[in-house]
Amino acid sequence: MFHELVFYCKELEAFIFRNQIQEFKEGEHDSFFAEEMLKTIQTESLKIPTSEKQKYPNLPWEKMDSMWQKDLARAYDYIDLKMLYYVCAYEIPKFSKTIKLEIR
Repeated sequence: MFHELVFYCKELEAFIFRNQIQEFKEGEHDSFFAEEMLKTIQTESLKIPTSEKQKYPNLPWEKMDSMWQKDLARAYDYIDLKMLYYVCAYEIPKFSKTIKLEIR
């Protein structure tokens, strides 16, 4: 259950690192891939039952479950690319590191 979530987080981290991405630009494939990965990560987080999430209260479950609506989607078909980069480069690595430590 958690393994898929961690897998997608690690894939996104590797993508950012491997391609040495410092920012996202409008219309580039990098930002599209990152958007799709974040949607997948959110979907995987939503699949985890609340009862399981309550076992790990130190993890930001609410943020993971609502990041797309609250942090990224600013208007119809508009994604805040600076926030997208911040979430991909800083929030997701922090979350995946924390979840790996917590579920051991």
